[in-house]
Amino acid sequence: MNVQSRVIAAATVVLLLLSGVVPLSSARAESAEIQTGQVGTVTGDCTITMPEELAGKEYRITDGLVESYQNFEAGQSVQIDLPEGAQGLYLEWYNLTSGYTVTQTDQSGTTLSEDAAQPFVNAYYPLKDGAKSVTLSFSRDCSLSTLSVYGAGDLPSSVQRWNQPTTADLLVVASNSKTALDEFFGVIATYACNHDIPTALVVMSRNTRAAQQELLSALWYAGYDQYPFFGDFTSVNDSLYKMVKNEWGRKTTLSFVEDHIAQLTPKVLVTHMDDETAPDGAAQVTGEYTLRAAEDAGVHKIYLASASGGTTLDYNAPLNGCFGKTVLELAADAFTLCTTRHAFESALVPTSSFLLSESAVGDDSSANDLFEHIDTATLGAYVEPTPTPQPTPEPTAEPTAEPEATVEPISAAQEPQTSESTPQTTSLLTTLGASPLVIIGIIALGAILSLVLMLTYGLRKRRRRIRPRAVVISLIPLVLGLLVSGALTYLSKKQVAQASLESTPAPTAVVNITPEPSATPEPTEEPEAEPETLADSANDEYYRQAGEPEEVIVVDEENGHWEYRTDTLSIQINRVTSEYTNYGGRTYPLVYFVAHIRMRDVDSFRTVQSADNRNGAGALKPWIIARRNKAVLMITGDNLTESDTQYKSILIRDGKVFLDSAKSDIMAIYPDMTLHLFSPKETNARELLMDGVREAFSFGPTLIRDGVFTTEDIDHTARIANETNPRTGLGMIDPGHFVAIVVDGRQKEYSYGMRLTAFGELFVKEGCVEAYNLDGGVSACMLFMGEQLNHHGHNRVGTIEDTYQRRIPDGLVWGYSDTVPSEDDPIYHRGEG
Repeated sequence: MNVQSRVIAAATVVLLLLSGVVPLSSARAESAEIQTGQVGTVTGDCTITMPEELAGKEYRITDGLVESYQNFEAGQSVQIDLPEGAQGLYLEWYNLTSGYTVTQTDQSGTTLSEDAAQPFVNAYYPLKDGAKSVTLSFSRDCSLSTLSVYGAGDLPSSVQRWNQPTTADLLVVASNSKTALDEFFGVIATYACNHDIPTALVVMSRNTRAAQQELLSALWYAGYDQYPFFGDFTSVNDSLYKMVKNEWGRKTTLSFVEDHIAQLTPKVLVTHMDDETAPDGAAQVTGEYTLRAAEDAGVHKIYLASASGGTTLDYNAPLNGCFGKTVLELAADAFTLCTTRHAFESALVPTSSFLLSESAVGDDSSANDLFEHIDTATLGAYVEPTPTPQPTPEPTAEPTAEPEATVEPISAAQEPQTSESTPQTTSLLTTLGASPLVIIGIIALGAILSLVLMLTYGLRKRRRRIRPRAVVISLIPLVLGLLVSGALTYLSKKQVAQASLESTPAPTAVVNITPEPSATPEPTEEPEAEPETLADSANDEYYRQAGEPEEVIVVDEENGHWEYRTDTLSIQINRVTSEYTNYGGRTYPLVYFVAHIRMRDVDSFRTVQSADNRNGAGALKPWIIARRNKAVLMITGDNLTESDTQYKSILIRDGKVFLDSAKSDIMAIYPDMTLHLFSPKETNARELLMDGVREAFSFGPTLIRDGVFTTEDIDHTARIANETNPRTGLGMIDPGHFVAIVVDGRQKEYSYGMRLTAFGELFVKEGCVEAYNLDGGVSACMLFMGEQLNHHGHNRVGTIEDTYQRRIPDGLVWGYSDTVPSEDDPIYHRGEG
């Protein structure tokens, strides 16, 4: 009988799971799809077999992020078992490689095709009919960022299928992925996309993989399908001309550009200025060596991007084949795809003025066309632009100038001729069947009734035995609930489908009545950016509301409250005045600041440094760093390499490794907007980089990890923790929801400070599941909109009694705003007495 009871109980659980009362599998599936960034693909339905030593690392190639990746060695392979209807495999490589093959096999294991590597970092492979499995075989070491499988239907427009240019009438040479967009996006859109002139782009350095991806996405969206030539030139600091020149190598740089000019034989060449007016040192080097490489190369005209240039392109004219948009409108759309730039820029405004440096066909007279005086018949291709018109409704017999007419209700004579009862029945069934709340309510009611019957009747033993008949009777309400909900859903969908087929759509206004159906508009014009993941805690109520300005800024210093809200970032700061009791039992005043940060995009967060070359050295007053970087919110970092490196572990900034040791706890910010903490030797810089981590910190100690407050006696074991100091720390409540706390201290009449245990308890109070201690003491700071909120004293004696505001080398920053004052503007709160 025990077996029978267990079977009955199991059946009950299964029915409850199927009913939706316990939607475990669907919830997990949805969560997984959101977390991996694979929305719109069938990758989640594939079975991916990694090399045995890499088991469990599949997430690195299925998270949809190009900055995370997995390294594979020569001789290894990855197998993808495909679901039904799979039509294509899309590979995004961290580094361009030719060391792989793509083999497709059918159900029996017979090879259908074997394709070589494509010369693109983003490569699409159509799948053969009958393909059941794909194997990636590596003949050399490779780094794969993302693997995506697409199912039946139209491919998303974001899937890039590049061509390799062999000749070009227009050649653009840019220093890196960012300057290629800033200075030459408009040129490429105007001539390649608007006039169909064969155009090639050479990029000396991709900068970062994310920057490269954003350049490719922006060009692809604009209709440009000629894959750029990327060089592998790197420099520690692109802003320093001499450093770039030395690190790139003079001969190597010149040869690289000369080879592409010789291969592509352009008539018009466009590059950066070759002097200090260039965007940075790398751009200046690029301009200088491009001019040298073009000598005696047969180029008709050479232009340099310059705000003072005499030839200006019209970026306000509608383009041909680009949805009828102007260059500026197209650039605004493209900027939405450049998410890493949103943290420090507000728009993409491509350069429109160019200086004619050399010409074999005479000076420009009209000064509005880079191909002036060049016979278009000699070009590889050329079309006169005919802008795609925006879809417009057909004209009516009696047009009216009153705009209100477009919202007039439909008259009775215009309504479809149907019976009076049918619309009411259809509307009710459609409403009930389409409402998840109604369906769930019906199922839940049945489940509750079944649960009550089961407890009071079905599971009551009679003669020490459970009666199967009673159990079956108890499940009747649940079964009826399932049947009713299913019937409602079916009838609702059936009537909606029938209505769409049989009903004649009526216009919404008198002025739009036409005997023929309206024309189908052009395919969607908006870019298909990577879908953004909304953290569970990032509710709409915290963000900018309808009717509010794009940036909502609240400063209430008297009551100690500050706010910043946009569509993607919410910051709420409160000053807390309390008391602190020291180990001796004496009570002192305490002042600290709590910032709740909610963000919908990980690129709302970034790190900043005092050094222009971001080498980790040097230090500046916090308010200067915050203002230079237009930071909405900034707190102290970990002091980077400025001091105490003998106590630190892993330091990573913007993907650059400064230190890879194992002395203290590590805090890493992951691309899924989570904060992860590690103990020494638990991870290393290489593993973090492959996880997509671009920012890792080492100061410590850990205060809370995985929801558990530290059990270590940190007040006595952590370095300088036994003092009541000013403190800085960062915690996480859930993905995208962070808490920054800064405590003022060493000022007995104002704020005493805290020991580490008490500091950690503040994060527990705020609901954090992870929390980490950052550099405090006289480094502790929190700044909002360029003004420091916390307050230090003015005592400077070189000991633990110091209370002044120290210069710092780095900071953690959320948000970018042009409303933040410059360092030359008045400063009211420097954070020091």
